[in-house]
Amino acid sequence: MFFGGLGFDVSNDKKYQVFVSSTYTDLQDARQEMMLALLSMGMIPVGMELYPTEDNNQWPMIQKMINECDYYVVLLGGRYGTLSPMGLSYTHREYIYAATKKKPIIAFVHDHPEMLDPPMREASREGDVRFRDFRKLLQDKTMFRYWSSPGDLGEVAKKALPQYVKQNPAPGWVRAGQVTDLNQAREMQEMRARLDELEQEREDWVMARRPAVGDLAKGSDAVVVQYSCNVYIKGDCKVTMSEARMTWNDVFAAVGPHLMNEAPEATMRQAVEEMIAGRALNDVQAVLPKAHAVRNIVLSTHAFNQIKIHMRALGLIRKSSRKDPQGHTWWVLTAHGDQTMTSLLAVRR
Repeated sequence: MFFGGLGFDVSNDKKYQVFVSSTYTDLQDARQEMMLALLSMGMIPVGMELYPTEDNNQWPMIQKMINECDYYVVLLGGRYGTLSPMGLSYTHREYIYAATKKKPIIAFVHDHPEMLDPPMREASREGDVRFRDFRKLLQDKTMFRYWSSPGDLGEVAKKALPQYVKQNPAPGWVRAGQVTDLNQAREMQEMRARLDELEQEREDWVMARRPAVGDLAKGSDAVVVQYSCNVYIKGDCKVTMSEARMTWNDVFAAVGPHLMNEAPEATMRQAVEEMIAGRALNDVQAVLPKAHAVRNIVLSTHAFNQIKIHMRALGLIRKSSRKDPQGHTWWVLTAHGDQTMTSLLAVRR
């Protein structure tokens, strides 16, 4: 799972303890850059830098440090490392222990280990196989970021770690005098939770007073949806309005799966546009027979609002109490909507 970094201000009020794991002799410069990057972000780096020998006698101390850390960082260059009595390298063993303790883990993986100098790579075939298996494990099971040299590792970490911390909050450490501030923050959080409850009560009240479903179009009843698109005719492109005729079941089958968890309105709109894209050429050719391609489907605002309000009136979706920083509304399936979606899409024998 590869991810990008966004700007984020690490709070000066809360300090995060980060365990840094790596092979020792080959990554001393890289580990130093990582330590400096963590310190510059107000984090507290810990690890076997204090205990440089790869020694199984230090394992209880390593476990204690991982238990106490908020985040676990693993650096991987071109070596698997010295094997522990378990048959795994010490770095691999530390990673497994951190994973079993459900610590948030982020890996920094060298992008071209095969180009490193021979002392920086595994010398034996067996060691290289173990290294590649561990590298693939980190790429498949953790959030990771590539680095190419110790000189750029610090900047890579400064871009990636703050976003990871933001997405994976941890308890952290605070000064004793800041406890009062934390209590106030907790009270604010409780007030927001109560506000969410009130919003949900209001939504339930609105849903209870919706029109009788028997009076509304539904199921196999037809609906006509307007949209704009780019139409290509003999190499020329023109923007035109078109319309798609479908059923309410078609619309809900496209939107429903995206609302099993809360989703923003933009996701709903995109789901309908993707469904229309599969039939848009036929729609357009009914008016422009020489059209050979259709791109950039954009659902009209009126059509989207009609779909959204109608599915709400049918009791299939409801507003979520969640809003993004821009204040956009999020939606989620009702229990009736979930049941309806299952009956539409589940495969019967």
